[in-house]
Amino acid sequence: MIESLPHLSLGNFPTPVQRLSNLERALGFESLWIKRDDLSGPLGGGNKVRKLEYMFAAAAQADIKKTLFTIGPTGSNHVRATAVYGKASGFRVQCLLFKQPPTDYSKTNYRTICEHADQICEVKRMETMFARYAYEQIKTTLGIGEERYFIPAGGSSPLGSVGYVKAVSELKSQIEEGILPEPRFIFVPVGTCGTMAGLEVGVRLVGLQSRIVGVRVADRVVANAWAISRMVRRTLRLIGAVDSSNIHARSIELWHNDFGDGYAIPTEAGKRAVAMMAEHEGIALENTYTGKALSGLIHYVETHGYQGEPVLFWHTYGTT
Repeated sequence: MIESLPHLSLGNFPTPVQRLSNLERALGFESLWIKRDDLSGPLGGGNKVRKLEYMFAAAAQADIKKTLFTIGPTGSNHVRATAVYGKASGFRVQCLLFKQPPTDYSKTNYRTICEHADQICEVKRMETMFARYAYEQIKTTLGIGEERYFIPAGGSSPLGSVGYVKAVSELKSQIEEGILPEPRFIFVPVGTCGTMAGLEVGVRLVGLQSRIVGVRVADRVVANAWAISRMVRRTLRLIGAVDSSNIHARSIELWHNDFGDGYAIPTEAGKRAVAMMAEHEGIALENTYTGKALSGLIHYVETHGYQGEPVLFWHTYGTT
């Protein structure tokens, strides 16, 4: 069923997997690996490229919908990727943004969004953004104003999650080729839930025994086990795998202890994780998503005594 879904090639796949030998030794772990989705696309990497391949294809099939409308914080990786890849693919891109605490990476993302988007509207609060998004959808549904293709926050929809269902098949091939052992745990940051949902569906479909552990980096109202399990069920239905009877919130594992004081507010542990990855491996992380995800991985593994298990960090950050 997945192969029948429309798909527009945007990225460079498969992305590499490599062993983090230096960081592994520094942490006292025995088998630490990274999936380099920061290298996923020629116009900038990150986890959004896989999602946009399916959503852009769906938008392209609706000939009259040449305008994309999406939302996110002012430093959003998703909005940045939508604006950059959307413009390159011949779409007009409209963005609705809420203000987030400024960091160097978020300022860079914001500048890139401004350079590539056709229209930007900013509001002060996330709640206002979601209300305005719903209002814009209603307008388009009622035929008021131009036709637009709506892409949700983070690209998180069943269609977007299919990109990460396919990513697990890619990972399984790399395991079968002997590039890495099958991970006991796969760690990923969780904001709008679509990436983790796709990974959850993927491991079930291809038969991996790996446990997906999401490190929460957004408020609980957005990032929670119920939302992930619902997205998993919807994604399974989309691809024709209708048996989702064993999917429930209790089957989803989220690590909450590295969220800190709020979305996009750096933590000391997250900043140390960013610095360690740069020092030992020369790989860039940032403080909103991947820094917290790596610090969550470290704390989870140390708390549960899993230092001897093969662990994979799925790197979701990418710059333009």
